[in-house]
Amino acid sequence: MGIADFGVTGPLPGASAYEYSSSSFQGEATVGSLSVSISGSSSKVTAFELNAVLLLERNGSNYSYWIQNGLHLDAVSHEFTIGGAYVWNFSSPTAKISPGEVTGASGSVLSGDTYYDIPSCGPAYPGQCSTLALPATLTGRIVSATSAGVPYVAYEYNIGAGWVVYDNVSFGHLAGSIDAGFHVDGFTPTPYSSGLYYDAEWDWVGAGGGSASVDQGSDIGMSLDLWNGHNYQAVPCAWNFGSNTGETSSNVSDLSRSLGDGSPAAHLVSGAGTLGLLYNQSDVGSLNVTVPTRMPGTLQVDGGAVPFQGGGVNLTLSAGLHSIYLQNFTNASAQVEVAAGTTSFVNLSGAGRVAFTESGLPLGAVWGVSIGGTNLSSAGTTILVNLPNGTYAVGYSAVPGYHRTGSAPSSLSVPGTAEVAIHFTVFTYAVGIFESGLPDSTLWWVDLNGTRLNSTGPAIQVSVPNGTTPFTVGSSYEFVAVPAGGVIPVVGGVASPVDVAFSYRPTFIEGTVVPSDAQVTIGGLAQPLASGVFNDSVIPGTYSLVASAPGFVSQSLPVTATAGNVTWANITLRANQTPAAPPSGGSSTGGGIGLTTAILVIVGVLVAVVAILVLVARKR
Repeated sequence: MGIADFGVTGPLPGASAYEYSSSSFQGEATVGSLSVSISGSSSKVTAFELNAVLLLERNGSNYSYWIQNGLHLDAVSHEFTIGGAYVWNFSSPTAKISPGEVTGASGSVLSGDTYYDIPSCGPAYPGQCSTLALPATLTGRIVSATSAGVPYVAYEYNIGAGWVVYDNVSFGHLAGSIDAGFHVDGFTPTPYSSGLYYDAEWDWVGAGGGSASVDQGSDIGMSLDLWNGHNYQAVPCAWNFGSNTGETSSNVSDLSRSLGDGSPAAHLVSGAGTLGLLYNQSDVGSLNVTVPTRMPGTLQVDGGAVPFQGGGVNLTLSAGLHSIYLQNFTNASAQVEVAAGTTSFVNLSGAGRVAFTESGLPLGAVWGVSIGGTNLSSAGTTILVNLPNGTYAVGYSAVPGYHRTGSAPSSLSVPGTAEVAIHFTVFTYAVGIFESGLPDSTLWWVDLNGTRLNSTGPAIQVSVPNGTTPFTVGSSYEFVAVPAGGVIPVVGGVASPVDVAFSYRPTFIEGTVVPSDAQVTIGGLAQPLASGVFNDSVIPGTYSLVASAPGFVSQSLPVTATAGNVTWANITLRANQTPAAPPSGGSSTGGGIGLTTAILVIVGVLVAVVAILVLVARKR
C-alpha cells in the first residue's frame, strides 16, 4: 500500500491513459507512529520502497530496468537502515543482467539476475543504523543522468540531515544510448511479459519479502513527486497501491489527503481498506507560476516550502483556494483558485523588480551593471533585474568613449529601489579650425552634425569625440573654402588642428572693343585682346574700364563686378573730328563754334550714352 502512478486516470469505463518521462522521482513518508507484526517473522522492520522503470534506447532497441530504492524503519526500535539499491532487467522475459553490464558500489552483488547493494552500518553514510524519534520523515530519491555518455542512476535518501547518495549504478554497455528517464505509460506494459507496468511507486510493505500487518497505532503520510525541470511535483493521478514489488501489507486503510503545501498525498492508518484510486483530475488541478529569477529559490504554498530553479514552478494541487508567496521577494504573493482538471497561471515576475535605464548612448552600444557580484549587460536602454529583499552593492561597466554623468547609487535596497537612471556623456576633445584668406571681421562658420558655430576671428574651437567627426565650413557667397568639409580625426584623444583657406569666388569682366586693336585697361591693368575680345578675372568690386586707340576718342566707364558672375562691357570708340577752316576772307565769331561742329558734338554724346546703356544691360 502507498501511492503509485500507472498512467491511467481511473477505472474503466471512462478512464483515459497518459504517459510521461522524468529524470527523477521522490517519495516522502512522514511517520507519526508505527506498530506492525510481520507474518512468519519476529522482525518488526518495515520497508518504504521507491520503484520506477528506467527506459534506455539505442539503435531502436528498448532497454527497460526496474529501479528500487529501499529505506527501512524498525517499528519497535525506530532504527533507520538503508534497504538497498536494486536493479532488475525488464527488457524482455528472458533478459538477464550479465556481469559487467551494470557497475555500482564496491560491495554490490549480482545474483539471481538482480543487482543489489545494501550498505552495512558505519559512518560512511550519515544516519545509517541511527535511531529516529517519531514523528520522523524519510525521503527517498532516484535520479537518472549520464556521465561521459554512460547512463547511470543515483540512489539517495534524506532523514532530515540533508541528501546522501549511497550508490551510483552505471549501465556501461549502453554508452551513447538515449536516456529517456523514468517512464510512466498507461498505454503499453514493459517488454517483460508478466504484465509489469511502466509505473512509479512509493510503497510501504513488510521488509524482506514478508507481509506487514498494521496495528491500531500506525499513522503514515506518503507522497510521490516527479521532477519537472523546475521542482518536484505531485504525480497527476495516483492509486493507493503498487504492483511491481513482491512485498505486501494488509489491514491498511489508505486514503487521499492534502499536505501542508496543498499537494495531494496518501494517508495510511490501520484498518481494513480497499484497493483503488487516491485522486485524479476530478480532485486536483495544475498551477503554473512564473517567478522573477532563474536562480534557485523557494515558493511558499499554503505555508509549505517548494524549492525550485530555472524561473518557474509547476504544481499539482488539490482543487480549491491556495496562497502562494515567493520567499524573500517584495510583493510576490497571490491567492489563486485551482479548479479540478484545469491549469491555472500566476505571474510573479514583477516582484522585487529594479529597472536600470540608460540615456546618452548611441543605439546598439553595450553597457552593463554589476549587482551583488552578478554582471548584467544590454545593448538596449533598460536592464531589468528581480532581486530578493536585501541590500546590494552596485557597479557600472565602462563604455569606451563615454563617461557617466550625474549620480548613480553604489548600493541599493529591496524593497525601496524601483529604478536607477544612468546618464552617459561622450568624451570630447578640443580641436581648433583655423581660417586664412578672409578679410578682417568677415563672418565664417563650422557645422558639426547640424550644429553651426560662427566667428569673425581667425579660429573656431570645436569639441569632438574620439574617432572621426564630419564637418563643413563656409562664409558668404563671394568666398570659397578649401577644404569645404571633411572629417576631424581624434585617435586616442590626440587630434590635429584643421586649416581652411578661403578665396574669392571666381568673377569676370568680359566684353568687346571696336576697333579691335584698341587698348583696354581695367583698374589700370592692360588687358590682352583676341580679335577685340577681352576677359579679366577680378575680385568683386567696381572698376574703371578705359578704351583708347589712335585716331579715336578714348572712353572710360565704371564697371561693377559681383561674386561668381560675368559682367559684360561692349565699347565702340568714335573717330576724332577735325574742325573745318573758316571761309576765305571771312572771320570767325570769337568764342563760338560752327553749326557742323555743334552737330558732331551732339552726335558724339548720343553715342556715348548708348554705349553706357548697352554695358549696363548686358550682364551674364
